[in-house]
Amino acid sequence: MRTRRLRQVACLVLAALCACVTSRADTPKESGISSFRTDVWVKENTTLEVREEIALNSAGKYYRYGFMRGLPIGSEDRWDRKYVGEYQPDNGIRVKILEVSEDGSPVRYEQGQGWGYSQLRIGEKNVPLAAGEHRYVIRYKVDGALHSDTQRDTLYWNALGHERDVPAAEAILSVHLPAGVPESDIETEPRVGGRGVSNPRRAETLLERVDEAGTVTYRATHVGPRQSLSVAMSWPAGYLHASKWGFLGADRWLIAAPGLLFLYYLIAWRRIGPEPKPRAVVTEYEPPEGLSAAAARYVVTTGSDGRSFAAVIAELAARGCLRAEPQNEKYKLSRMMSDRAAEARLAPEEKRILSMLFEDEPTIELTPAWDQRNTAQNSRYVFAIQQELSKRLDGLYFTKHAGIIALGVVAAFLCALLFAARASGRDTSGALFFTVWTLGTGLMIGLLFEMAFWPACKTALRSGGAWIKLLPGTAAIGAFLWVIVYMLEKLAEDVSLGFALMLTGLLLVNLVWGPRLKRRTILGRQMLDHIAGFRLFLEKVEKDRLDKLNSAGQPPELLDDHLSYAIALEVREAWGDHLAQTFMATTVMR
Repeated sequence: MRTRRLRQVACLVLAALCACVTSRADTPKESGISSFRTDVWVKENTTLEVREEIALNSAGKYYRYGFMRGLPIGSEDRWDRKYVGEYQPDNGIRVKILEVSEDGSPVRYEQGQGWGYSQLRIGEKNVPLAAGEHRYVIRYKVDGALHSDTQRDTLYWNALGHERDVPAAEAILSVHLPAGVPESDIETEPRVGGRGVSNPRRAETLLERVDEAGTVTYRATHVGPRQSLSVAMSWPAGYLHASKWGFLGADRWLIAAPGLLFLYYLIAWRRIGPEPKPRAVVTEYEPPEGLSAAAARYVVTTGSDGRSFAAVIAELAARGCLRAEPQNEKYKLSRMMSDRAAEARLAPEEKRILSMLFEDEPTIELTPAWDQRNTAQNSRYVFAIQQELSKRLDGLYFTKHAGIIALGVVAAFLCALLFAARASGRDTSGALFFTVWTLGTGLMIGLLFEMAFWPACKTALRSGGAWIKLLPGTAAIGAFLWVIVYMLEKLAEDVSLGFALMLTGLLLVNLVWGPRLKRRTILGRQMLDHIAGFRLFLEKVEKDRLDKLNSAGQPPELLDDHLSYAIALEVREAWGDHLAQTFMATTVMR
């Protein structure tokens, strides 16, 4: 009987043990984050490489719209002002995602932009996380998270981040410092809890130091929602060495693009070779044969402008084809009956302007180019002169090498657009638009400045007046430049300073090199020498006579062939200079 009772007790104990084991095995694990391990490697170049391994269990109720990981790089997570300074909406920290995998296999992900830059959406969007266990690995590179001074370097890292409604059964944060940092000089301050002193560690949350060779590791258990494990570490300065170009960000290699474009233009410039050298100036008493006043200016400046238009009007008046009467800063032009022989001797650009001026009525009033009501009209005349002259003179007296310039501009656009499409900054949503607008508008403004505004400034400086006529152009150029600078600042802030400098470099290299590829031909050099000799004659002999016969602002008493050339070649004389100033702000064509 005694033996039987012992057997019964043993069976009951064994059954109870089996029931306990079975019950424990059948009990589901606590849902949420079962394990969260963060390894932070501090690199000698002051960057960080972070690896996060996150194990989830039955977390569908927490991630009803897919798995979202908020990287702890924003100012909300880096809240401790003792280590990160005053609050800033953009703290300057940038990340580059290196790897995202789920259960050992790569998985698709989307990274937020702007205020949501730290958000990383992994897997299917708006699909609840499937039941069961999931293990994610996220690796990324961090710039701008370390604080350095002359004495010590400091790292403040919040492992889990506070923007999280999911409990974590276990959190481990392990920091790997560069080799050589003595352990005795490392100061650490771990913390587990919520933001600020008003959200301290829970009673059930435990924090302990873990011994792992070569690392500083802390482990916390039972970390509640919106609670995190963080550590502040400092060590003596001298073990980290920031790159001299580190302020440009991770995209600092992009500045090589303007360098390569500069090299392209330099090689082209060397292959084109220098221009023929000028000879000594010899006074010539007649203008170059077969070259009108506007054509002479085109050979000298390689373009047409308001002074070219003024020279054409003076020539038409000298030929008896029209009468020009100044009236309060305006000019009244009247068609005159001229013989066919005189009109037949006109240059092609002069014939075309004569036809255009009086195509509607025999009298026309021309307003200064700075008057916005007539800007388009005056520019239309300059464009017509440019067309006629370029057809006759391009390639004969000089070469512009437009193909080389066009290739450089296209290369700049393609390079910038490629980098903009692959940009990985804080907010790249406007990178493509800002890039196209900045390059396109910058090139146009640069060309207008070099071709029109700067020559107009030189004319105003030379004449000693008419500065007010430059105000509209100055305001327009200033407004566009302000927008360009604003867009470059936005690109530097949202993408990287290296990207903004790359774009600026591409723009400046094209603007600086393009005009310098023009070359005079041998025939063009000879023609310039003839023009210089004739201009010397106008300055020394004809200038005083023209001033006496034709007063500024008064109808001219004597018009001859020399007046139009004096205007075109900028030989200052009263009436012609007044007429030229009237149209000096007209758009230059080159």
